[in-house]
Amino acid sequence: MSSLLIHQFYAAVAPWAGLALLLLGRNPHPDLRRKIAAILLSALVLFVIPFSGWTIAAWLRVLEPNPSITLTVLLLLALTSRLTSQPLFRRQDWNAIWVFGAIAALILYPMGLGLTSIDPYTWGWERSLPMVTALIAGGLLLTGNRFGILLLLPLGGFLLQLQESANFWDALIDPFYGIISLIVSAWFILSRFRKR
Repeated sequence: MSSLLIHQFYAAVAPWAGLALLLLGRNPHPDLRRKIAAILLSALVLFVIPFSGWTIAAWLRVLEPNPSITLTVLLLLALTSRLTSQPLFRRQDWNAIWVFGAIAALILYPMGLGLTSIDPYTWGWERSLPMVTALIAGGLLLTGNRFGILLLLPLGGFLLQLQESANFWDALIDPFYGIISLIVSAWFILSRFRKR
């Protein structure tokens, strides 16, 4: 299997899982027909139906050619949880997911846009960022947080070169995961202040 084919297949997994989740809806116990229909219909819409000469998956690659491994695994875990009706993560695991994503987004994107003289995107080509990520994952695992397991997966995907990018930041976070994390974290903080 060529590396281009591997990169294209990997880049299609996140949109497929996201669309399948949307088609399943918020029903915590969808029936078997709805599960199968959501999975097949999402694949049909993304990979078969052409739109202006391209499939929808190809158009989505224009928006985000390199979905992070973290976001891809989160979508697959959410889809698995919805299909099996079994929660895979606890509330504190999800809190760690959103807080980590928000902090990583705040470190990477404003500084990477030139708002400071430091460019943290260059850290992704060094060994320090994967090591810091492994330390964070180890700390989470020692406290019993399952997000630590998920945080180790970008390391593996990076070593297997699943993505086109050779920068570790791209395996760890992407704009979609960053924006969602910032929104969820802001909502969490606002709801805490409302309770007081």
